[in-house]
This record gives sequence, C-alpha cells and structure tokens, in this order.
Amino acid sequence: MPAKGNVSNLQPVHTKEEARERGRIGGIKSGEAKRAKKNLQQIAKTILEAQVKGKDAQQFLHNFGLDEQDSNYQALMIAKLLNKALTETDVNAIRTLAQIAGIDGGTVSLADDTSVDTIDIYQKIYIPNNGRDSYETAYLSPQPGPQTMFMCSSADIIIYGGAAGGGKTYALLMEGLRHKDIAGFNGLVLRKNYTQITSPGGLWEASNKIYSRVQGASSKMSPVHHWTFAPSGANIRFGHLASDKDLSGWQGSEICYLAFDELTHFSRHQFLYMLSRNRSTCGIRPYVRATCNPDSDSWVADFISWWINQDTGYPIYERSGVVRYMCVLNDTIYWGSNPHELAKEHGVNVEECKSVTFIASKLTDNKVLMAKDPSYMANLKALAEIDKERLLYGNWKIRPAAGMYFKTENFTFVDAVPKNIVAYARSWDLAATEPTPLNPDPDATAGVLMGLLDDGRVIVLDVKRKQIKANDARNLLRNMAAIDHGKYKFVQITIPQDPGQAGKAQAQSLVSMLAGYSVEIVSPTGSKEVRATPFASQVQAGNVLILKGEWNDMYLSELESFPESKHDDMVDASSDAFNKLMNSRSWGGLTS
Repeated sequence: MPAKGNVSNLQPVHTKEEARERGRIGGIKSGEAKRAKKNLQQIAKTILEAQVKGKDAQQFLHNFGLDEQDSNYQALMIAKLLNKALTETDVNAIRTLAQIAGIDGGTVSLADDTSVDTIDIYQKIYIPNNGRDSYETAYLSPQPGPQTMFMCSSADIIIYGGAAGGGKTYALLMEGLRHKDIAGFNGLVLRKNYTQITSPGGLWEASNKIYSRVQGASSKMSPVHHWTFAPSGANIRFGHLASDKDLSGWQGSEICYLAFDELTHFSRHQFLYMLSRNRSTCGIRPYVRATCNPDSDSWVADFISWWINQDTGYPIYERSGVVRYMCVLNDTIYWGSNPHELAKEHGVNVEECKSVTFIASKLTDNKVLMAKDPSYMANLKALAEIDKERLLYGNWKIRPAAGMYFKTENFTFVDAVPKNIVAYARSWDLAATEPTPLNPDPDATAGVLMGLLDDGRVIVLDVKRKQIKANDARNLLRNMAAIDHGKYKFVQITIPQDPGQAGKAQAQSLVSMLAGYSVEIVSPTGSKEVRATPFASQVQAGNVLILKGEWNDMYLSELESFPESKHDDMVDASSDAFNKLMNSRSWGGLTS
C-alpha cells in the first residue's frame, strides 16, 4: 500500500545499495532536525533561566511571593499563566500549566533535553465547569476560583474567606493533605471551643468526609482527635483554644502546618503566640492558614485592612491573593511590599518577615454547596440586614446602627386578635427604679406579650413598660399574669435571671409568687444585638404583626432606635418572648 504524501515525488528503488544510501541520507537529515530542535530548546532554556530585569515584572513576581534570586523568565511565564488560570479561568493557560507539570497529556519540560524525543502528541481533554451542570470531580481537589487560589499561594500566612458558604473549612482540611507522605510532618487545626470540633456538622465530621477517602489514613479520638497517614506517619490533630490560659498547653510544641478555623474567634495574642509554635524539622517550611467571616470589631479586620475597601467594607478583589510582608516588634505589626526593604527598615533579619495574603470568597464561589443545597442562599438572604451584609456580601465594616434591626414599615398592623394563634408567651425585662431628680429616666420593667400563628408568623399583642420600684414591679407581674390568663387561657411566662446569687434569688422569688402559672427562668447569653437578631430577621422578612394599641408608638420608637437608644427594655423582652415561642414550636409544645 503506498505511503501517504506527494506521490509524484516518489522514486522507485532499484538496488539494495540505493536503498541503503537513501536510508543513510534520511538518517543524516533526521539527526540534523533533532539537533536543530535541541539547539532551539537550549536557546529557550537559556532565555527562560535569565534573571528578570523589568521593574513591573519583578514586582509581579514579588506579589507571588518569589524572592529576587528566583525571579527568572521561566518563573514569570508560569506566574502569568497562574494568574490567568486563577483569576480568569483561562482554558489555554490551564492546559499549558498542565502540560508543563506533566499531569495532562505529554510532558514538555524546557529544563530537560531528553524530552525532545518523548513528546506525546496526544493530550487529555480538559473542559472546565461552565456552571450549567453540577460540579463533579473524581478527585479530592479544590474548586476552581478562590479555593484553588488559596491552595496555590506560597505565602507563609493566608487568611481565606470573608463570607459564609465559601468552602473555607474544606480548603483548610484539603491543605492538610499536601504533605501527608512526609515523615515527621504534622498539622494542627484549631477551633475556639471543643464542641465546635465534635458537634454534628463540626470540624471532626467534616474531616471524616475528606480524609476517610485517602488511602492509608486512619483516625483516633484519643488522646486527642487526630488522623495519621501511613506509611509516613504524618498526622493532623484537632485542638481548641478557649482562652489565653490554654496557651501554656502548647509550650514546647512544634507545629509545621498551623490552621485556625474562624480566626476572628481567637484573640490577637493567641494568634501571635501560636506563630511562635509554627516550626518544624521535617524539611517542610512551616506555614499558617486561617479562615474567617467578617467581624468589624475583631483584630482581624485591622490585620487584613489593606485588602479591604475601608469606605465600603467589601473586599478589594484586585488585591485578593496579592502577597505582602509583615514583621512583629514589641507586639506591633509592621507591613511592607518587599521583605528585604521591610527587614532593613526595622533592623530585623529577612527570615523574620512573614509573607501574608488574604483571599476573598463568597457563597457563589462554592458550586458544590450551591448545587447540593440551593436553599442556603435563601437562608442567607433571610438574615437580618447586618448579618446579611456580613455573611452574604462579606462586609467588614458593617456595624449595628439605629434602623438596621427594626423599621416600622416592616410590621403589619391588625385591628383584631387573629383566630389562628396556637401559642402565647409574655416575657419580662426587670428593673426596680423610679424616676428621681438625679435620674429622671431610669430603666423600666417591660413585659411583651406575643402570639405564634399556625402559619409560623408572630404577633405582638401587648406591651407594658413602667419605671417603678421593686414591689410595684412584682404587683405588675402578678396582675398581668391574671389578665393574660383570663384573655388567652394559657400564656407561657419568662423571667430573666441576672448573674450572681442576688439575681438567682430574685428570679426564684418571682416564680414562687406566680405559682399556678407556666413560668420559666431564662439566663440571657450573648450581646443584646445577638439576642435580638432572630426576632429582627422575622420583622425584616415581614413575618411579624402588631395589634393596634396606644402602646404602639412607645414600642416602635425604642425598636427603631435600637441599639443606639438609651433604653432597650422592650427589645430584650421581645427577644425572649420570640425565642420562647420558637422553642415551643421546635419541641411541639403548642397549646391553644
């Protein structure tokens, strides 16, 4: 069968000698072609190994964490490809990187001359996810976008997240697998409280979903929760750091991979102290990874302020992943864009300057969660305004302000008590002071009566607020219990217990006085803003009704000015009444 090609150029071979001669000539030409390729490759290798001289190009490589001695044109080419692959999801860049790494088709190595003879012309097909279908992968791997950027950065310290649902914990645990085959490697993943590790859906359960799929991985929960990877013996431990006094337990520790899940829950002192434990002799350069949600009052907000727009509170996405450098002197953190200049300015060794970056992510970056739980977005949108700004949009500057929790226009006003109320609760906020010339406007005793409708909405039925002394307050509680019982038959009553023995004695005395009624003592926890958030979320969603009454203006005036108002008695009572009704619904304890 004739060979393919230009048939008119083919000449018949008449003798063996002619065939041998043609073969010899063909071999020479083939050798010349190979040598030409080899020379061309050597030229390319020389160019790529040359030091980068351009100021802009050098700064670009500095942003990727490369020191001056590593700034050659091959590094610049790869850094440019990485930037396009991570920020633009550029398919050609991704494919080229895969070829260079030898993980997608044939190996093309500019540093190895022998590769000229081993180029594989057939390549595997890589088609990136386009969002039309659910994100599926047969591998344990980060998702494209910020999660991949997080795992590709070489910075010493990376803080990742800034919104709920961005796949932060998954990335933190995936990073723990990077050096699982290195003997002596160890990692520590920290949470604030032990229950955040062990509770359903907590850190330990999340680790099982990932590490149980890794060959050679085994877990134990004693003496601490940890995973070990065979045959290297590398391990990942899980610990908690509830307060500064727990730091003494880590004295003398060597932790190669130090991870903080929800960094804003830890104090600045805890973070800096644990950095001193970030050391290793296993051959891996120690590093730190952390996740977080926005908290305008935390030290983290100041720590990552360069990456955050200080006017809007939202991340500056052009700076996401850009590396800066810090050094710590006398408990003060100093920043710079170049480690050598920073070290010289503050008189420290360049090794004492840590590279740091912040990588922003949000729910829409987590295609897996969006596909598996489409309602999660709706849950975040249903949050109170301040929490929605933080957890959905990643706002680091948002703070409680008047009108951000309650607005009159969000309530529905009704003229009569609805017929479909299935539970009632009256909650009290106690005070025992009458107005005086020195204190003309003291805190008041406030009681809010609320009802739960069979469709899940609630209605505020009555509000009492009086600045009265202790004995008059007791009479008010007793009288309202009788009136509520006469109108609605079964009303659950809650009384707050202030801290200390005196608060406990007062609460017990009031319970005894209200014998015959359903009374519960509640111990408020968290800030007033946190306690008010569940009720405020329902108000903002339009799920709260108000029975028209002469008390309406007084009640709404305090709610609208919360948390900046002088008084919050009625807000506290409303929060407790709402929470009591929700608990009744959860336990099926509805009574009409």
